[in-house]
Amino acid sequence: MALLAKILILTTLVTTVSVTSRANEELMMQQCHNSDNPTLCLRCLNSDPTSHEADKVGLARIILKCINSQLLILTQNTSTLGSQHYRNPKAAAALKQCGLGFSTAKRGVGEADAHLITGDYDKAANDVSVKVVNPPVSCRNSLETLNIQVPSSFRYHMDVYLALTQALLRIVDRF
Repeated sequence: MALLAKILILTTLVTTVSVTSRANEELMMQQCHNSDNPTLCLRCLNSDPTSHEADKVGLARIILKCINSQLLILTQNTSTLGSQHYRNPKAAAALKQCGLGFSTAKRGVGEADAHLITGDYDKAANDVSVKVVNPPVSCRNSLETLNIQVPSSFRYHMDVYLALTQALLRIVDRF
């Protein structure tokens, strides 16, 4: 009888975990399907082990972590590019501005996260739009205007960064 009770409890636990995991997978797909790059959004969410237990706000915060990771890569790449373009004053100045913009974006990520935690979703969306998206877009536009050649990896990380910010804005807009 005790063995039967243990098997029943174990079966209930396994079923509950399976149903919860499936429900959270569905929530992640639902949150990412409106983005321009749902695969990238889902890849970001699946990279975090807590995503399968997260609610909508938790998923948005995970995407912010992915954005922050891309931001760190872009900051390092900008620093490296700046040292490579030291003989070109316009390029060096543009890359310095990019670095300053990425610093602003980093602060914006922290502020957006704080607003998500407190439930102030309009302020979170505003921080993402103004402080997180605008500086990298401005950087990209400056580099293109000055015809500064950047490695394809830099462009790739910029594209990933901007796609994730777009996905985050679409998720936050639906709160």
